Amino acid sequence: MESCVFKPHPTKIDQSPKGTHPMHNYEDLLAKSKEWRDWYYDGGPKPNPITEGVTDDAFDLINATLFGHIYQRETLPTNIRSICTIAALIVLDKPNQLPGHITGALNYGWTKEQIVELITQMLFYGGFPAAVNALNAAEQAFKDYDERHAND
Repeated sequence: MESCVFKPHPTKIDQSPKGTHPMHNYEDLLAKSKEWRDWYYDGGPKPNPITEGVTDDAFDLINATLFGHIYQRETLPTNIRSICTIAALIVLDKPNQLPGHITGALNYGWTKEQIVELITQMLFYGGFPAAVNALNAAEQAFKDYDERHAND
């Protein structure tokens, strides 16, 4: 079995701000989260067009906090956070959110086989229907990823 090779994102948020809490500079976190998300998700995902304009502030707050701050904390590497997120989404039966995170895991160097193995393990925590939904989401995510990266 292949091992996961850590593929760091090219930029990281400075974890040692001079005398301020890292969450105090919201605009900087928002900008860095957008840059990181473009890399992690291969340019997506975008907010649902139906909610565009109505939820922009909430979407920005989630991104700045989760992807601009939490994902960038040094205690747990982002490649591990990525695979943990996939495990949580599998168990919670959230297949619509899986493709973006599977893309991110692949961008970090996780293999398709490792992701399928994770889904298999989560079967015992989230149940068979959740695992089937995750496998279907993974199959489509793998196909889309391969199409986007065919010339890499």
